[in-house]
Amino acid sequence: MKQLTEKSKKICTILIALIIIAGVIVTIVFGFNKELQYEQTQSIDIYIEQEVDASKIKDICNEVLKRTNMVQVVEIYEDMVEIRAKNITEEEKNDIVNKVKENYEFEQTAENTTIDTIPETRIRDMFKKYVIPFAIAELLIIAYMLIKYHKDGILKTLAKTIYVPVIGELLLLSIISITRIPVGRFTPIMVILMYILTIFIIDKKE
Repeated sequence: MKQLTEKSKKICTILIALIIIAGVIVTIVFGFNKELQYEQTQSIDIYIEQEVDASKIKDICNEVLKRTNMVQVVEIYEDMVEIRAKNITEEEKNDIVNKVKENYEFEQTAENTTIDTIPETRIRDMFKKYVIPFAIAELLIIAYMLIKYHKDGILKTLAKTIYVPVIGELLLLSIISITRIPVGRFTPIMVILMYILTIFIIDKKE
């Protein structure tokens, strides 16, 4: 039984290592698959001069673009929309503006509507606002583990508290990269939860 357990551990370790290596390769070659709002996109702004029904604009964009797009109402009076897609042609831009004009009266024309390019958001920039909360949570968890398992020694406890969760996070990110799950708003939260879950499992096992 003990030999079987040791063999299972080795198989599990090799499998995790292979997934992480595959994840690194996929990330290097293809990068992460990001949600549209974090990718490099093209956008057009339409100033409609009155309160906008975003769902109506979205229907128009779906009809014209026939691909993933994002419609966001901007300005405090909700009288302007920003439309984003991976790419927008001049013809598509003209169709969108003209179809919107069929539903609303406003001065802006297709001719004076420009297509802007919005650069992609870097992964590290997506995680920036989570650095402080994550650091505080990690310090509290490390302090807890050091107090609870001080008899095991500082180095051994730190290894369990830092090294093992990092492997768990790398495994999660590798699976996300390989399966092409879009990276977006919830990814940093998933990484933090993975860290907490790994610590919980270690704590229960101990």
